[in-house]
Amino acid sequence: MAKRAKIEEIQYLRGFAFLAVVLQHAIGHYAYLPEAGLQDGVLLGILLIASKFAVPLFIFITGLVLFYNYRDPVSYGSFLRKRCKDIVLPYAVWTVVYGLLFGGDHGTAWAWIKQFVLDLFTGKASYHLWYVVMVIQLYIVFPWLQPLLLRIHKSLKSWQLTAWFIVLAAFYVWLTGQVSVIGSAAEKLQLPVLTPFFTEYADRNALYFYLYFLMGAAAGLNLESWKTKIMSWKACWLGLFTIVSGILLYQMAASFRTDAGIVIQFNNTLLVQPFMALFLSLSVVAMCIVSVVFERSAGPRMKRMLTVLGHYSYSAYLAHALLLNPATLAADWALPGWNATLKTLAAFAVCTLLSVGLAVLLGKFSLGRLLSGIPAPRKSAA
Repeated sequence: MAKRAKIEEIQYLRGFAFLAVVLQHAIGHYAYLPEAGLQDGVLLGILLIASKFAVPLFIFITGLVLFYNYRDPVSYGSFLRKRCKDIVLPYAVWTVVYGLLFGGDHGTAWAWIKQFVLDLFTGKASYHLWYVVMVIQLYIVFPWLQPLLLRIHKSLKSWQLTAWFIVLAAFYVWLTGQVSVIGSAAEKLQLPVLTPFFTEYADRNALYFYLYFLMGAAAGLNLESWKTKIMSWKACWLGLFTIVSGILLYQMAASFRTDAGIVIQFNNTLLVQPFMALFLSLSVVAMCIVSVVFERSAGPRMKRMLTVLGHYSYSAYLAHALLLNPATLAADWALPGWNATLKTLAAFAVCTLLSVGLAVLLGKFSLGRLLSGIPAPRKSAA
């Protein structure tokens, strides 16, 4: 694989996505507490909408980086070995950690091993590990998908590629509305692996996230053209994103009023839904615009800070669910009697610092880097 020019915005995007994940999970802790009022529900809803881009953006980054870097035939074995080392091994380590801390007593060692294997393949050891299971599927299919997309990219004209992308995007929006129908059909078939994949574990089925990977592929294969197009039309893209965000907030606030009274709920922001597909696609484009503007206008200190967040994002992501508990305890202790929104922001800040701090600490040791997926330091040129 020929070494290609570094994309500065990638680490910024990773940093933004990691921050958004931590904020979402801090919101999830405080939004449903009895003391959270309607005003908290609205404010936390705004923060949730502003941070909902996290998972689609991570998927987009995966597609962009893979298709940007791999233009030659991919050796399936060496490609998967690298991903097992960088992605699967750290994930397996943290699956053990979460299983030991929160998995309960399984009685015998054999029962624990069986549970570990189940957790490893399903991501159920902790609520945030589903994403790793889903993205591993993308790595598995990439060596087969890459030559097909490269052939299509070379053989079709620009307008034809755009037309096909629109068709696939429209199909994806339709597909997100058929999840329960597909699940019901899979339930009747009762096929090993396949049935659970479309029922109990449908939320981590990569098929239901393919659009964001395809967006990343399109950007990776035409990086400068992608930047030019999104920046030339940035007012239009950001305007559309603002309008759709406003509609989503209105729907969210309306859902708080129920027959049982005011109930804070964010069901209309679940990832795999038709309207959310539109919103999340626009949010990915919006964050790409933000990253380009950030690269062009941010100061060196801000760039360094976000680059550090991006560099340690995977390790910090794996760890943050463990550190959110002490972060919320710290926020509750420091802000007794304060509202849920401020406690959410405080817990978000503390959890971010703890997660990145742990990742930095692990990164100082070779074994720590290996077991946490932290890239080794770049060797300085002689």
